[in-house]
Amino acid sequence: MGVNNNSILEAINYNVLSLFSGGGFLDIGFINQGFQITEAVEINQYFIEAYNFGLKSYFEKSENQYIKNGTVKHIPTLQPVDASCKKQQRRLKIEHSNITGIIGGPPCQDYSVGGKNGGIEGERGRLIYSYLDIVKKIKPKFLFFENVEGLYKTKRHRIAFDAFVKEIENSGYYVWHDLLNVLEYGYPQDRPRIALVAFQKRIINKVKKAGFQLEFDNLKLKYSHVENQVFHWPSPLFKNPKKFKWPENWEFGNSKGEFELNGHSSLCVQSVIGDLTDEHPNQKEHFNPKSIKFSEISEGDTNRKSFKRLHRFKYSPTVAYGNNEVHLHPTKPRRLTVREGLRLQTVPDEYILPEEMPLTPKFKLISNGVPTAKAELIAIEIKRTLNLYYDIIRKEDSENLS
Repeated sequence: MGVNNNSILEAINYNVLSLFSGGGFLDIGFINQGFQITEAVEINQYFIEAYNFGLKSYFEKSENQYIKNGTVKHIPTLQPVDASCKKQQRRLKIEHSNITGIIGGPPCQDYSVGGKNGGIEGERGRLIYSYLDIVKKIKPKFLFFENVEGLYKTKRHRIAFDAFVKEIENSGYYVWHDLLNVLEYGYPQDRPRIALVAFQKRIINKVKKAGFQLEFDNLKLKYSHVENQVFHWPSPLFKNPKKFKWPENWEFGNSKGEFELNGHSSLCVQSVIGDLTDEHPNQKEHFNPKSIKFSEISEGDTNRKSFKRLHRFKYSPTVAYGNNEVHLHPTKPRRLTVREGLRLQTVPDEYILPEEMPLTPKFKLISNGVPTAKAELIAIEIKRTLNLYYDIIRKEDSENLS
């Protein structure tokens, strides 16, 4: 049975509830594949302002087919919502009882190696169970969860994550999870993150009954795509890209203009920020340099806690900004601009942040986001599985009528 990615979209609306939405980078990835975000749940007022402003701009300027033909619409977030509040969870259950999916990832500082490390006991660490509580109440057809690799690789936190997965499985879902790095998909940022996708067992069992295979081996799901797999991960463009030949640190202010890249120039910072000018939105916005270090740190010297300078011909370390600590531009004596940070997070230029918003929440927003390009790749695979299921349902309905 073949996959028809567009056969259902005209008849079925894939409605999605977005949790811990931030600025909506993840949401845009799903919107680009025809998923309708019915509500974006966010508690930070600055992030809500950014979400509404950025998504409005994106919907006005984007050439995406689903936006242009009206398949999806922008629904503004009206007020802050605390996802841990039981009253709000009951409201979400009532208002989104027939939702197709839930997407999002709670704030990650309590699981991040460089963060608070509070784990499940931390104030933000507990929010993964707020996510779970909402899933249990609404019972969507699918869910997508994203978080830092520390939740997956740190022994103490992995216990909490495994319990989280077991709870989802016991709630009637098949679960797939792995560490996916946007760098492997052709974008210049080293950002390994947990990706977790789950579908209701009744949906997957229906697809299995039609002859599709249930596979959980992540290597096969990433590198050996088979058409009759129930679900698979996006296929990476590069395997072990961090082991490629990369340049050493260069003296700041050097006159070098190129480096032999052996076919992986898309993984270099220069490929995404090299064409930016002050005419691009949010490109003039950056913290003003005050330290002599801005003219002393070598290009590519990222082996320090602060004042990491990117290299034009190498990928960026994880976009993780805080306390006004933003990575340094490769060739200019300043930190990155808002637009440069957005570019590294693969956010389209049609998404614009409000000029009057302070820089600190802007960079926090950028740091917390899911790279839009990776989100869209995952949305494609989720849509593929949903389309398989609804194609089967439609075929059965047709046979019953004949």
